[in-house]
Amino acid sequence: MRSSSLHASCLFKNSNKRRVSLDSLPDDLLVEISSRTAASSLSAVRNLRLVSKTFKRTCDEKYVISRLSLHELTLLTWYHYQDPELERKVRTEHERKVLNRKKELERKVRTERLSNFYKRCRRNGNPEALYRKGIINYFRRNQKHKGLKLLSQAAKKGNKEATYVYGLILICGGGRDIYEEGPVLHGGETKQEGFKILSSLIKSLMSKTLEELVDMREKIGGSIRWLGTPVMKELKRAYAPDKCGCDGRTSDFLAYNCAWHRYGEDNDMNTSSACEICLWDHEVKCFFDTSNE
Repeated sequence: MRSSSLHASCLFKNSNKRRVSLDSLPDDLLVEISSRTAASSLSAVRNLRLVSKTFKRTCDEKYVISRLSLHELTLLTWYHYQDPELERKVRTEHERKVLNRKKELERKVRTERLSNFYKRCRRNGNPEALYRKGIINYFRRNQKHKGLKLLSQAAKKGNKEATYVYGLILICGGGRDIYEEGPVLHGGETKQEGFKILSSLIKSLMSKTLEELVDMREKIGGSIRWLGTPVMKELKRAYAPDKCGCDGRTSDFLAYNCAWHRYGEDNDMNTSSACEICLWDHEVKCFFDTSNE
């Protein structure tokens, strides 16, 4: 008797429970959920779009697209059509040509789809998409004015990679124009502007060590060193180091750890205590040495 009354009581309580649908949440909360998901990974937001029509619509919001993480996509995405089963069925030269035409068509379709996706991201102010296009234009396509404009936009939106590359380009260029045997700059920025931009990057790393800066350099250099070696050599030749009045502690420390020794808990320097002129002089030399001149 007691068990039946207890069961009825549980049913009553469960029947009074209020079910809340995700679609019934306020729009601003849905946008915030979608934007945080988008910032985590591209695959995560793809899955979220499948949850409901409401989330699919919300994921198309400008704010969500602007925060979309693109780290799952390589800087230059190559596409190779593969169909092992079809490959095994190829017997004649004619069949091989048909298969090659199919591969080429698939490649063009995917390339166009990816290009439209990146364009949409840039239109919605996605800083990572702006940075990637800026890198490709500047180092690969010899469209330096366009490339620097995009890098500038990405840097102003807080993209650390764009801030790093844009600042280094400026301090290498020193305000020279492309017609004066120097790297073209955007908007007439000077070398001092470059130091200011890089200084803003240091502030965001203020509580961190120089090892964090090395990790960023290796990550960026690894992705673009094969894009535009001639441009990197041009920037390296154009660079003229500034003199500073520090005690030389930063340059000595950097030279010591750049060789056989590596940064670590016992021998690292906080970015807040480093001489910025020495620090960025070292970064220019290390970053553009990836051109293997």
